Amino acid sequence: MENKHCLNCETDLTGKFCSNCGQRSDTHRMTLKHLVFHDIIHGTFHFEKGMLFTAKQTLLNPGKAALDYISGKRVNYYNIFYFILLLIGINLFLGHYYEVLARSTFSEHFNEREFNETGVKLNQFLNTYNKIMILAVVPLFGIKSYLLFRRKKLNLTEHFILSSILLLGVALIYTLLNALSFLDFAFDLQNLKIHLVYFSFPIISLSYALYGYYNAFHKDYTVWGGILRLTVLLLLVLLELYTIMFFVSTLFV
Repeated sequence: MENKHCLNCETDLTGKFCSNCGQRSDTHRMTLKHLVFHDIIHGTFHFEKGMLFTAKQTLLNPGKAALDYISGKRVNYYNIFYFILLLIGINLFLGHYYEVLARSTFSEHFNEREFNETGVKLNQFLNTYNKIMILAVVPLFGIKSYLLFRRKKLNLTEHFILSSILLLGVALIYTLLNALSFLDFAFDLQNLKIHLVYFSFPIISLSYALYGYYNAFHKDYTVWGGILRLTVLLLLVLLELYTIMFFVSTLFV
């Protein structure tokens, strides 16, 4: 039975949701049945559905997903920034657990697989400031796409949303490759993580980002116009990556 007044803010109710705070009008006292079947079961599956839908759209149609999100079609999407932070936490756990397993499984070879002193310091720096560096990608990509893809008439903030969704896709790809690297221990491959994460990931992630921009803007430009803009974008990204890595590496020489 629906209430006449919102139980949260006491505003008069005229529909299924409170016009003031948004709480449902059929909110009632907790019962065991409601706790199990609504809050736990329904809440869990709705949470997973939102994440799975967001992950699928981000990986397969990142440009379209961004344009839908920007246009206001957001109810089916999980919060992008929460998702990114969740994946950062998962990857920190996977990285730590991989190192623990590597020390025990490949103990006789582990010292040979260690980085030199400079590499260790660089790795520690990247682990310490990974959130700052990852989140810096959003304005960097957003500004570049704002300057290169003007015909869609998106404002700078909307380009930030697009770059955030692409960052989420890159984080999903990294998580998948990171998880696959644990096949090292099943098949005694020892170098699979190096090939997947350190060699494949940069190529796959850059290709994915270019595909995302193509997916978002290909209808607004001719083939050659699109290729030109994507080429300029790629060159700018490579220049930025080289500059950042050169600056970071000089800190430990």
